[in-house]
Amino acid sequence: MAQERTLDVPDLIEGKKLGSAQISVALLLCTLMVLEGYDMQALSFAAPAILRQWQVSRADFGFVLSAHLFGYFFGALLLSFFGDRIGRKNIIVAGAVIFGAFTFGAGFATSPQELWMWRIPTGIALAAEYMPKRMRATAIGCMFVGYNIGAGLGGFISALTIQDFGWPSVFFIGGLAAVPMFLALAVALPESVRFLVVRGGETAKIAAIARKLRPEEDFSSVTRYVISEEKRTNSPASLFTDGRSAMTLLLWLAFIMSFLGHYVITAWMPTVLADDGYSIPEANAAMGFFQFGGAVGSFLIAFLLDRVGIRIITITFLIAVPVVAALGLHTDYTILIVNMIVGGIAVLGGQIGLNALSGTIYPTFMRATGAGWGLGVGRVGSIIGPIVAGVLIGAGVARPTLLYLTAIPFFFCALALFALAIAKRSQDERTSAPVPALEKAGGFAH
Repeated sequence: MAQERTLDVPDLIEGKKLGSAQISVALLLCTLMVLEGYDMQALSFAAPAILRQWQVSRADFGFVLSAHLFGYFFGALLLSFFGDRIGRKNIIVAGAVIFGAFTFGAGFATSPQELWMWRIPTGIALAAEYMPKRMRATAIGCMFVGYNIGAGLGGFISALTIQDFGWPSVFFIGGLAAVPMFLALAVALPESVRFLVVRGGETAKIAAIARKLRPEEDFSSVTRYVISEEKRTNSPASLFTDGRSAMTLLLWLAFIMSFLGHYVITAWMPTVLADDGYSIPEANAAMGFFQFGGAVGSFLIAFLLDRVGIRIITITFLIAVPVVAALGLHTDYTILIVNMIVGGIAVLGGQIGLNALSGTIYPTFMRATGAGWGLGVGRVGSIIGPIVAGVLIGAGVARPTLLYLTAIPFFFCALALFALAIAKRSQDERTSAPVPALEKAGGFAH
């Protein structure tokens, strides 16, 4: 008779080579992020044409540009909370349905108020659950490469379609593309094995996922799956326990500052360029190159984060300060494109590094809550940024001054990350906790 045994789930993942099941999950969610990137930037690309058709003031339209970010603010907080309770897969599938339906519906809007309502209702922890700790930041960063690719494709698609088919075509394309994605997620995406163990899921269901992760191993004698160090319940209050208060607050400050500058650029740059004399296709294509630069930066920074640590994100945001200021220079179109690519590498690469960091510094039992609240609170900056920029543009602030002002938040983001490294090191010293792989790479520990 086979001997009964207990299996610690991290043993299936840590110290192992990536299997086909892990790679499939990452690719599936990366594809989802392509659609999310397209959806999140669709209004920015349609904005120049909408403003000309509806004759809306820039100051008033800033609130419309912030509508989906306002919805994301509450969604990130609520969905991360439920993601730690009803499952990552359920939340991700529901999110795909919601953003697909409301993106499509936005194409029927006939006023700023209607567009605002369509944009309000428009997910990352799951792929991290299936990756070894040493590669978790890289995995999350790779998914955000998909986000930048989707946003970049949106720029080029809008440049090709708006003149012939009107601005609604941008939303119709995004909404229809979500249908096959929803079906693929519902059928092929597994639930997080770590989540199932922490929440006391059925042993047979956990065993089925374990066999997919490690088909070469025999699990027939396993009667119980555990995650030894992470059997705890959590709430948002847990982000401020066990010495995590300073770390959490500094992470939130970094998110607010980075999102503030980031969304001024991604929300308004096509319109600013169109107002500055470039054609709408040229303005949207330039923004597409910015996003593609972000795809390169996302993978590069996430790759280095697993090896160098938090310092690489701090340095990236410091580099972003002069790079963003340079986007305000009046140059010919070729030089503008080069500046946009470099700006995308710095701004979006740093942002994705920060996103990846938020998914790795908390333990599994609260990882979705920690990452969700960091992203959610950071949306305060993403909401305020486009609104304030709209007021400034409406008041006649020129492109150079606007971009100089936009560069300032990235400096304060870098300062917050520097302080975060100190706070995390202090927490580790107080708790005498083992130093995770990410920190051994030179990030938090030094």
